[in-house]
Amino acid sequence: MDRISCLAFLLFQVNNKKLQEAALQLVSGDISILELKTNLDFLPFIEEAEDTLKKYTPNKNEVCEFVERYLYVY
Repeated sequence: MDRISCLAFLLFQVNNKKLQEAALQLVSGDISILELKTNLDFLPFIEEAEDTLKKYTPNKNEVCEFVERYLYVY
């Protein structure tokens, strides 16, 4: 699974509607991770997701299901 899909999956898990919408834009390619990092409200969550991704890889089936479900939402 690619890094961006995994990051979007992890960000979508946060109970924050705006962050979830940003995660959907990220997975669909409408926004880049660098663009998201310019939003100071999102930056701590992105850094945490990146740290989490360094420690372990999310379940591939769950990430694939997330991508399939939300890829064409935006």
